[in-house]
Amino acid sequence: MPFRVGHLYTILHNRLYRGEIHHKGQIYAGDHEPIIDQASWDKAQSRLASNAAVRRSRKSSKEPSLLASLLFDGMGNRMTPSHAVKSGKRYRYYISNNLIAGANQGRESGSGDGLRLSAPEIEGHVVTAIAMFLSDSQRVIAELCPGGTLPALAGAAMRRAASFSQELNTGGGKECYETIRATVARVQVGDNAICVSLRRRSLVERLDMPIDATSQESDASLELNIPAELRRIGKEKRLIVAALVPKTNPNTPLIKAIVRAHQWFDMLKNRTVESITDIAKTERLPRTYISSVIPFALLAPDITSAILDGTQPVDLNLDRLINVTLPLDWSAQRSVFGFK
Repeated sequence: MPFRVGHLYTILHNRLYRGEIHHKGQIYAGDHEPIIDQASWDKAQSRLASNAAVRRSRKSSKEPSLLASLLFDGMGNRMTPSHAVKSGKRYRYYISNNLIAGANQGRESGSGDGLRLSAPEIEGHVVTAIAMFLSDSQRVIAELCPGGTLPALAGAAMRRAASFSQELNTGGGKECYETIRATVARVQVGDNAICVSLRRRSLVERLDMPIDATSQESDASLELNIPAELRRIGKEKRLIVAALVPKTNPNTPLIKAIVRAHQWFDMLKNRTVESITDIAKTERLPRTYISSVIPFALLAPDITSAILDGTQPVDLNLDRLINVTLPLDWSAQRSVFGFK
């Protein structure tokens, strides 16, 4: 069986090779001879520690995980960056550590309490919240300026805050990454909100504001709460932030499926083809997929129009539509899919 990365790390950390025994958190001298000298062992452990630090910060990655070591789910479990590759495209996400443990122990990775969230989505929500805070001059002054700050200093700080906000909004690469890593202490995702804890002192220093050493708040965190709702969409949960949901959100796979459904339904109705099997052969698609999509032609006209316009509920996607038994009654359809 080939060695995996985890196996190699376990071997390189194993003190048996140093002639020692690890028991209940303590290290004891063993009766066996070491096969690794101390200098080689120390060099290996130093290299492992250095690699771990790089992985935690992801600074060497082309797509650094902005919230690595900072993100937690509602139960307080740390969420670890990971990724999957599908059709040559890399998808980043964060997953609760207890789900990773479950997968490693042979349990289904989606079982139990925990979250798996799209990395670009949660990172985008956090960056947007911080940028909005920094662009609110009144709140910046109220939260970060000590009493008695000279107007000239306060004005300069507000201009710097606005500049930082602009950098975050435009996705300023390395500068954006360093600003977030320096100022964010913790992000916790709950059922109804995302809580972003900022390092108050770090913000004050970055804005070149005077630090009030006598204030108990100077070292306290600054909390930003983003109202959000966790909704299950397909096999995963997504964060829906009402203030950030676009008015139109065209879903290309869903629109394509609706168009195909009407085409295939018309082919059957007009007897252009004899059966779904004929469509499957022509389209070179699984028969089961075509059988699942054709009923979309029976959606209520207003639901179809909303999907084509991109104004459907944010949690209505192709997976959900395929996996729901479609009611024939249009009123029931509207209720099932969240149309008011």
